[in-house]
Amino acid sequence: MAKTSGKTSSNPRGRRPTAGGAKRNAPSPLTTLFGGLKDLMKVNFDNRRIPTLIGLALAACSLFACLALITFLFSGGSDQSLIYAARDGEAAAELGREAKNILGLPGARLADYLFNQLFGWGIVFALSYVVYLFAHLIWRPRIAPYRYITSFLINGFLLLWVSVAAAGLQSLFPSDSFLRWGGLRGEELFTYIYRGIGIAGLLGVLAFTLLIFAVTCSSRVLSAIQNPKVPKVPHVSVPRPQVGGFFSRLFSRKKKNEEPQSEEEDESYSQDEDAWRDEPPMPTDDEDMDVQEEDPTPYVVHTPPTTTTATTAHPVEAAPSATSFSRTTTSEPSDVPEMIVEEAPKDDLVEDGDRTAPEPLAPGIQLALYRKPTIDLLRDYEQGGTGIDMEEIEYNKQKIIDTLASFKMNVTPCKATVGPTVTLYEVIPESGIKVSRIKTMEDDIAMSLKSEGVRIIAPMPGLGTIGIEVPNSTPQTVSMRSILASRKYREQQEKMELPIGIGKTITNEPFIFDLTKMPHLLIAGATGQGKSVGLNALITSLLYSKRPEELKFVMVDPKMLEFSIYEEIERHFLAKLPDAERAIITDMTKVVATLNSLCIEMDNRYRLLQTAGRAVRNIREYNEQVRSGALKRIDGHEILPYIVLIVDEFADLMMTVGKEVEQPIARLAQKARAAGIHMVIATQRPSTDVITGLIKANFPARIAFKVFSMVDSRTVLDSPGANQLIGRGDMLFYQGKDMIRVQCAFMDTPETEAIVEYIAQQESTGSAYELPEYIPEGEENGAKGFNPNEKDSLFDEVARMVVQTQVGSTSNIQRKFNIGYNRAGRLMDQLEGAGIVGVQEGSKPREVYIKDQATLEQLLQKLS
Repeated sequence: MAKTSGKTSSNPRGRRPTAGGAKRNAPSPLTTLFGGLKDLMKVNFDNRRIPTLIGLALAACSLFACLALITFLFSGGSDQSLIYAARDGEAAAELGREAKNILGLPGARLADYLFNQLFGWGIVFALSYVVYLFAHLIWRPRIAPYRYITSFLINGFLLLWVSVAAAGLQSLFPSDSFLRWGGLRGEELFTYIYRGIGIAGLLGVLAFTLLIFAVTCSSRVLSAIQNPKVPKVPHVSVPRPQVGGFFSRLFSRKKKNEEPQSEEEDESYSQDEDAWRDEPPMPTDDEDMDVQEEDPTPYVVHTPPTTTTATTAHPVEAAPSATSFSRTTTSEPSDVPEMIVEEAPKDDLVEDGDRTAPEPLAPGIQLALYRKPTIDLLRDYEQGGTGIDMEEIEYNKQKIIDTLASFKMNVTPCKATVGPTVTLYEVIPESGIKVSRIKTMEDDIAMSLKSEGVRIIAPMPGLGTIGIEVPNSTPQTVSMRSILASRKYREQQEKMELPIGIGKTITNEPFIFDLTKMPHLLIAGATGQGKSVGLNALITSLLYSKRPEELKFVMVDPKMLEFSIYEEIERHFLAKLPDAERAIITDMTKVVATLNSLCIEMDNRYRLLQTAGRAVRNIREYNEQVRSGALKRIDGHEILPYIVLIVDEFADLMMTVGKEVEQPIARLAQKARAAGIHMVIATQRPSTDVITGLIKANFPARIAFKVFSMVDSRTVLDSPGANQLIGRGDMLFYQGKDMIRVQCAFMDTPETEAIVEYIAQQESTGSAYELPEYIPEGEENGAKGFNPNEKDSLFDEVARMVVQTQVGSTSNIQRKFNIGYNRAGRLMDQLEGAGIVGVQEGSKPREVYIKDQATLEQLLQKLS
């Protein structure tokens, strides 16, 4: 029973354990897996396998990075163009070239990223921390964790400090290197600190942060700061009297304690002591020069013969070497060509004469009391202009050099011309560099300078340089007064027929051209870029240079607001159709009739020039003949004014009228030059359906303000460039040759109102210049009615002359009866309505239906 009870206590149910029970108590496979991994990890950590593997991986990374960086630093930037080949669109050509980096193209990209894009020379401390990590993981795994944090903080501080200091050194001593000494991040941190507290604050931050770092890491620096050692003045040995044995023994013991000093130190100390004791008073500059010329060795030290050559010869020879080094250092910049910075010349203004005095009038001038507007009506916006910002010029120059050098295009700056809104940097590329490659760097330079509107002229016309136009950070406003009051405009005013001063070039010179030499002008630009201001400047320039007898405007204003300010000078300078209520055309349905009327005016002028003789080939020669008296008024010859057609928004005109307006514009563009009719067409949508090929072919002179796409620029200028402008009056002038960048003069509305009011108070011709009446084709063949109540007083005499000569010509009537063209045209219409002459057939004379005077007299009796 005892045994049974014992078994029962160990196994209450009296059963033997079975295999199924053992299986139920066994651990799961997942638990077994994690347990095995835990044991494996413990074993690997115990034998330091995992730290060693991590350290070897870090060692491989640091080795590859060091190799890539070393070969990158000694590659001379040859791999830069290969790195950025894809962005230049030359990937196929560049990728075929082998990289000089020892790790190939990936190594070059890695090194460029680590050095140029991160922290420059500071990346050395990042690599040193990686070396510290793998060295301690492999050979010193039991180091305390805080040591890694301490090393990270030390290397991190040195990385940032060296990066900022290197970026500052590179800004102070610019170089053509492809390397960014401080890296992109260092340059950004340097720029942030520099803009905030300036160069003095930056130097203070660098100095004190380094001092704090040294105090934190070094006990010697800490003790030196806490207990500074002030240098003592050298002791002068004076003979002492024998005062007693005690004092003599005391002094002798002190001398014995000082005996361990070397002989050389004693000699140098005695030399300094003698020099301090025998030092003469400080001479003046003149006395110092005399002393140096008389005795080149100011101090002579008597030393033993063995040390004379070692002590005296060294300082004497060192002084000239130091002088020559300083001279070499100062003369080194002269070896590198310096960039010449030229400020644009100041305005050479001419005092406005007394406009109230009578002007010497040429023959044929009718308005003897008319006075041209004065310069006092215009404002001067350039009085607050700033000078040259040398820091900005140096910064832009270095950025241009560095950007081109990063693509292995080394250039040498030679000149910078500062204009009112744009600075022109001229550079000379090294031999072997394609100019076409530099031409494609506009966007890269603009991104580097953080500026828009960078334009490259490659090459400069007539020069062996490449021009890079960079907008100024503080542009100046060009006033219309500085243009019209300039000496250049006054000189060109007498030489040109229609002088137009519209702005200033990048060299601050007034830009003046003759509209008669263009002979027509196309202006394009996006909304708000200065197109309307340019038109007002053009009109103002002509108003200041011409009299009402010499110039007339035909203005087409689809906006209905731009030219409405000029309505007050309708009796002076505007032209219109006979039945038009307003001289400024705002109704688009009347534009076609006006343009065709100008075509009729052109044909009439050509017939008039033809009858004037072979010596007259254009309106200028015709007016000279009239003024000289060779062509007389009695024969129907009068001074013909120039007619300038100005269309503000041609795109709206094309959308409204369509192709009907293209034919008369093409006719005027082809033939109207010699007749004195010129066109200025402006549009804000320079697309091919607006500026057609027929119009472009007859508008060789074009002005492009800023547009927003290269396609629009090519439509206007046949080349890109207008999309690179900065707006606000920045424009390109093109006349079949090289493009000229001009800053348009600013004209405010009060200035225009003052000019218009001044002209409106002057003597006028009494009415606007009447253009010939235009009859549409549908009404041209219809018979004109004859109203006896509207019959002209000269009707009978003109009818007899036409029947007698059998010539039905308006110009013939004009010459024979010494009347104007408009009256002669109305007489011809009355003759047609009476059945005396036939309808007009182009430029041919009308057919005369009545052949004898008797039939004519009978008809005249019936009409009366």
